Amino acid sequence: MKFKYVINPPFESLSRFVQELPQKFDHEGMIIYDSRNTVGVFKQGGTKVAVKRFRRARFLQRFGYTFMRPSKPKRAYEYALKLLEMGIRTPEPIACIEEYHWGLFYRGYLVSAYCGDPDARVLREECENYPDLLEALVQFLVRMHEKGFLHGDTNLSNFLYHEDKNEPAGYCITTIDINRSSFVESPTKEQCLTNLKRVTHVRPVLRKIVSRYAELRGWDAAWAVDYVMKKLDAFEKRNELKKKVKKKK
Repeated sequence: MKFKYVINPPFESLSRFVQELPQKFDHEGMIIYDSRNTVGVFKQGGTKVAVKRFRRARFLQRFGYTFMRPSKPKRAYEYALKLLEMGIRTPEPIACIEEYHWGLFYRGYLVSAYCGDPDARVLREECENYPDLLEALVQFLVRMHEKGFLHGDTNLSNFLYHEDKNEPAGYCITTIDINRSSFVESPTKEQCLTNLKRVTHVRPVLRKIVSRYAELRGWDAAWAVDYVMKKLDAFEKRNELKKKVKKKK
C-alpha cells in the first residue's frame, strides 16, 4: 500500500493531518454523507474541514487512473483550484490523497474547506417561495457557462447557498462535486442547454430555470425550454432502459 499526497501550499500546517487521514477516516470525524462516496467532517485547530473519500476504483478504472488519466480526487482538487482562479465559488481545496495497491490506483480522498450551507433542492418543492434564490442560481449557471465551465452533474444538490446582501440576487452560490466536469472554450448554445437537463426532474421548476437562463443569455426562451425538455426526456428514457436491462440480467 502506497499513498501520494498533494497539499495546497497555504495549508502546509495540515500536512500531518492529511498524511494520517486514511488510517483515521473511519474512526474520527463525523460522517455527513455515506452512499457511493463518503463525506466526513473533521475539526482541525478550531476549524472544520470536509473530506470526501471516493469509492474504491473498479478493476479497469485502476489501470485508467494509474496510466491514462487523472484520478477523480486529483481532478476534483485541480478543478477546484481552476474554478477559484476563474472566480467561480467552490470550497477551497486543501489536499488530494491517492491510495495505490500493487502499483495501481485503488482509492482517493479530497480534503477541502468545509461549507455547511444547505443545497438548492429546496427549489424543487418551494420554488415560489424562493424567487431570489432561483434568480441567484440561474445567474451562477450563466456565469459558469460564460466562463467555459460545464458542470458534470448540475443537480440542485450540487449547488449550495446562503443569504448575502452584497450579491445581486441576495444569495451566494457555491458549487461542489465537480470532478466529472469539463472546461470548454466558448461552449455552444446547445452544449450549455444540454448541461442544464439534469438540474431537476421537476419539470415546472426546470422550465422556470431554463426560461430565465435563456432570457439572461439573450436567447429564445421557448426554444430553449423545448430543447432542454427533449434532452431530459431522452435522458430519462435511457435510464429506464438501463434499469430494465439490469433487471433481466
